[in-house]
Amino acid sequence: MNGRKSILLFLNGFGMEVPKSFNVYSATLMPSLAKLSNYYPFGSVFASGTEVGLNKGQLSSFKAGYLAFSSIGKPNKKSSIVQEKIMSNQFDSNPAIVESIRHALQHESKVHILLSIGERTEERMFEQLKRYAEICVKSGVKNIYVHIFLGDNSVADMQVSDMWIKNLKYHVMNFIPEMKIVSIAGRKYLTDAPKDEKIAYYRMIVSGVGEIWANYEDTIKKKYQAKETDDSMGGFLTVRENIMHANDSVMLFNYDNSIGAEYLDIIQNPNEFFPAGKIPTNVAVHSLFEVSDNENIPFAFASELPEHYFFENIPLDKKILIIADKDRVQYISKCLNGFREQFNPNIHIWPIGDKEHRFELMAQYLGAYINQDFYDLIIADCDIYNDQSDKATIEQLKKNLAAADTVLNVAYIKGMEKNYTLYCSSLYGIKKKLFLTSTYEQIDFSQKTPLLVAGNDIRRENTSILIDGNFTQLAPVIQKNVGVDVVSALVTPKLATKRKKNLNLIIIVILVVFVLFVLYVFLYTSGII
Repeated sequence: MNGRKSILLFLNGFGMEVPKSFNVYSATLMPSLAKLSNYYPFGSVFASGTEVGLNKGQLSSFKAGYLAFSSIGKPNKKSSIVQEKIMSNQFDSNPAIVESIRHALQHESKVHILLSIGERTEERMFEQLKRYAEICVKSGVKNIYVHIFLGDNSVADMQVSDMWIKNLKYHVMNFIPEMKIVSIAGRKYLTDAPKDEKIAYYRMIVSGVGEIWANYEDTIKKKYQAKETDDSMGGFLTVRENIMHANDSVMLFNYDNSIGAEYLDIIQNPNEFFPAGKIPTNVAVHSLFEVSDNENIPFAFASELPEHYFFENIPLDKKILIIADKDRVQYISKCLNGFREQFNPNIHIWPIGDKEHRFELMAQYLGAYINQDFYDLIIADCDIYNDQSDKATIEQLKKNLAAADTVLNVAYIKGMEKNYTLYCSSLYGIKKKLFLTSTYEQIDFSQKTPLLVAGNDIRRENTSILIDGNFTQLAPVIQKNVGVDVVSALVTPKLATKRKKNLNLIIIVILVVFVLFVLYVFLYTSGII
């Protein structure tokens, strides 16, 4: 199979609004999409829940979306790896698990658990945490301090912490009286906060001096009312005491291996950040999974590579280009390559560094590379809303959608000139509260995302999109178009025999109605009725 040239344009963050969402999308805002969707095959695909390999009701996101897309909805979840180890009796005896507890017992010290919770937290993660806590208690650990970091870094303003803390208490803490929550903070303290903020937070949990709220559930609600979000919530304590001491043990429940490398570096090497004698030393740090950029932390379980991935069977003679934000393009390329170290020489990337002008640059680069007619597959990741550069307003989002529509128009016009097949969709839809006048309005694009297919020989009348399909089914469509021998049912040609059957059915119905009408006239004129 020789294959055809393809453009895969992701307007990531854009979806089909749910009825209760603030009405932001309109045909006048995105005229190109409106026009093309009336002429070419157009539909909606699921971007949340079990349909895309996530949990029931769980929203997709940047990383989750690409992982599910690349692995055709069957990513290797880290929670599944842990569950398998528990079922095969390899959890309790794991060296990192055992050593984290042994260190605390040897020094008669505490075990600290750093737990990040958010929209993607699964119920079984709490069960796995409970298993670790039970081992601690059975071994003789008397104090287990829990430090909670709120929020999912791809769903920055989701207010899920109240619910998840209740689940933490219900699934774990009700059974483990030795456990107590001692600090709560937004996820930024593990990821995006400046180093001085991380140091200040670390000092707070060491000294016990800072904002203290014993009733943390009410405090979280008040912080929501003050417009703080899970991701950016200021850190506070629930106890007034020196929390972390010398020889304590820290266990990181990290189902995301990029979490907290810099923050944990402060814990591991405090003398580099604080005067000698002012901070706890010999604190042992372990984690469930590897921590990016920090090879000194022993971890219990290694991440497993996906069995199948998007680039797996694409022929080497097919040239591929990925255009995306410089902060996203490396992850996208690694994810589509199944996180394998060896990249094929036919894969190229083009990063966009200017977030504020990303749409103009995307249109410019996309048009130029299509004109070159060099690449067999161009993947363009267009970020509809960026927390770092965009204002939290409805008008900003509308402006972005209009700019993204311009990118779509360029992809379409240039693509048809060079005989590309254009696929336009999204791997997730945002769910945010954006500012409008004096109130915050809920924007909800989260459930389904659009799918548009355009080509010089593609029309609505000869191509169909599967009803109730999902974005993970799009990968085989693209693979097949560029020459991979795979089965795909999401986008398929309409069969002429089916149209003929439908036409025959219509004719039969008309004939039956006509016969019944003639019979009625005959009976009526004969005086029978």
